[in-house]
Amino acid sequence: MEILSIKKIICFYLATGSTSLLVNSFAPNHDRDWGTTNTLTSKKNILPLSPSDKNEKETTLERLTGPKLFKTVTDWNGIHSVPLVPLRIMTGLLMIHHGSEGGLLPANFGTTEFQGFIDFIIKPYFGFLPGPPELWSAIHDYVEYFGGICVSLGFLTRPASLSLLVTMISAVYFHLSAVGLQGFPIGHVSNYSYDFEEPTLYALIFLLFFFNGAGPLSIDSIIYGQISQEDD
Repeated sequence: MEILSIKKIICFYLATGSTSLLVNSFAPNHDRDWGTTNTLTSKKNILPLSPSDKNEKETTLERLTGPKLFKTVTDWNGIHSVPLVPLRIMTGLLMIHHGSEGGLLPANFGTTEFQGFIDFIIKPYFGFLPGPPELWSAIHDYVEYFGGICVSLGFLTRPASLSLLVTMISAVYFHLSAVGLQGFPIGHVSNYSYDFEEPTLYALIFLLFFFNGAGPLSIDSIIYGQISQEDD
């Protein structure tokens, strides 16, 4: 009777083509490998795949509505560094003209704009600084002019950003000393923005590049690639 049952089982496995299951059925328990590829590919013993095995590409909608909506990026390499490029370039370009008032180049001594910066900003609000006010006005122009060029090119980005950060903090100090907070954060002003608003945003941007560096498409990244001894 038992021999007849075994024959029936053999016939069944041969008919279905599941020879691998037949071998495993008569192998000792400790030799059975139920997790082998043969078992996975058999018709009646397909194991469920984990989400990581499916290799399904995540859609944009899933990124905007799923758990990653609340995820903070900690690695700014790759695609996450792309927004830094236009931010750095435009910030640098927009800064250049602030250092060239009264002409095409910085520190235009003798012009109305340069002298006005001395008379209405340096003397009344930065009179505590040592040395002649013309010196500090010229330093301000050189930092914003050449610092803006360096930031836009991504060259010596960290020292340039630090220098520009100091000038922006000084600008914030000037505006707060001159007109105060202007009802910040819910107050309304005639020109639709607080006087200290622009230098504050600039200061935060320069702070970002001082800590993180220039990012891709920059001269700094090319130089670093040539001289760095680190394994990235």
